Amino acid sequence: MKTPFKKPALKKKFPRKKGTSDLHPRVIISGYYGFDNLGDELILRVLIEQLKAHQVKITVLSQNPRKTAETYGVDAVKRTSFIDIVDALTQANLFISGGGGLFQDATGPMSTVYYGGLIHLARFFEVPVCFWAQGVGPLNKDFSRKMTASALKKCEVITVRDEKSAALVESLTGEEPEITADPVWLLNVSKKKGTVKKGTKKDKQSEPWRIGVSLRHWPELTDERLKALANCLIKLAEPSERPVEFLLMPFQKEEDTHLLEKLSGLLKGCPNAIAVILQPDAVLDRIADCNVLLGMRFHSLILGLLFNVPVYGLVYDPKVASLLEMFDLQGCRIDAMESIDAPTVQDYFTHYPKVDLKAMKQQSRRNFRILNRLLQIPDAELVL
Repeated sequence: MKTPFKKPALKKKFPRKKGTSDLHPRVIISGYYGFDNLGDELILRVLIEQLKAHQVKITVLSQNPRKTAETYGVDAVKRTSFIDIVDALTQANLFISGGGGLFQDATGPMSTVYYGGLIHLARFFEVPVCFWAQGVGPLNKDFSRKMTASALKKCEVITVRDEKSAALVESLTGEEPEITADPVWLLNVSKKKGTVKKGTKKDKQSEPWRIGVSLRHWPELTDERLKALANCLIKLAEPSERPVEFLLMPFQKEEDTHLLEKLSGLLKGCPNAIAVILQPDAVLDRIADCNVLLGMRFHSLILGLLFNVPVYGLVYDPKVASLLEMFDLQGCRIDAMESIDAPTVQDYFTHYPKVDLKAMKQQSRRNFRILNRLLQIPDAELVL
């Protein structure tokens, strides 16, 4: 974030592909799209809104191309269809790898193989590559580091969303990347409202006190640690004179819901409280209703901050720790969940610091200024 903005320049000049228009360039977007992961889909939404504002033609590599095409009004192909990807590359002016945390081996080394392979394929067809708004790491295995380094060295421009990712990229390539921020900071939430209507003092006293919780499957989140979290939540709820509602928020249904169901069962003993497990497509509408939010998913914390909801991090990954550090916020590591202390968490929420997002939004806009320059779109036309 401290790196001064530098105008990106292509390492070499790439001519327009035959049959493409200077006014309407075509881009390919590669990321973790089409898996119904709310955080990644929000990244894609923001990216597509910006590109479509300038009549850029878009093809998304998706796990569910039909749904992606219908949702965003773009072209989409199966992310594993070699023939369709090659066909798209023969017409593309730019390949965008990102955003999100694509290059990591916490879930296995194949992510670096897949996303790195696509970058190499794009360069084989002489399509310039923008490594865009990504968080990089962890890369624990030498193989993963080599695959990532090889892919990074093929990219014309590299932007990363935090300083730790930048340091890792520099260690792999010997070059400093652009430090920007996650694209979701630019999500338009000004017209989003929670379902709760603010009314008289009497209405507020009868209105539930809502505690939002976001979890995801992670090996270190054992049953014992989940019980410790449940006990903390119950103790947070007990002093409330109002009814309490736990809003349990899956960001990816298949991965998160089972764990939240287990948590819901552990919360049943909490007096004057109910636990509601939301559908992922309802999370964006309900997160503004929360009075506080304990979030494990990276984008749950970003959304909480965007909606001015006090957040407490459940840290499973360096990206979550980095986010909390940026705003001097508190959290608890998943592998230390046994020690989570309700009075400490309550005191933190009582004295929650003021959070200013202006600088983060400015950092995120740099992602799109860079894309505009690569696509020869004037900065004056930036719509975000």
